[in-house]
Amino acid sequence: MERPLIISNTTPLINFAEIGRMDLLEALFGSLIIPPAVVKELTDKSNLFPRAAKVPSLNFISVLSPVDHLLVKSMASRVHPGEAECLVLAMEHPGALLLLDDLGAREFAASNGLLYTGTLGCLAEAKKRGLISAITPLLQELRIKARFWIAGRLEDRVLRDAGEK
Repeated sequence: MERPLIISNTTPLINFAEIGRMDLLEALFGSLIIPPAVVKELTDKSNLFPRAAKVPSLNFISVLSPVDHLLVKSMASRVHPGEAECLVLAMEHPGALLLLDDLGAREFAASNGLLYTGTLGCLAEAKKRGLISAITPLLQELRIKARFWIAGRLEDRVLRDAGEK
């Protein structure tokens, strides 16, 4: 049986690339799919996030375009282009797992029965598998290097669940 696709949006890639931990995504998932709009977003943000701009050239990253361009276009009014392409790819590949941090994209995924997680979910899974010993120091790095904003209640819940609070 084929492994389900792991499709990543821009923000999780920026987060892990900027703290120098793309190895965690590779260890967790083996390979990642990104759509062309995510490649463009990473390239467009290369001045802010230089490490993330190199993500498309990593050996465990593949680029795949969604087939239904009309659906992508219709979703573009609700979510960013990269999110639209990720969501359509997941709809075209049942069982795929989306890596999404944006609330609007996550709400769309949930309402359409798509599987998803985000940066914090990946960190929690990495700790559970013993790939990292603690989430807290990585959260500090994410804030500084990737400009990642985390709601206080969410951070508390993730750290409590991970036994760090």
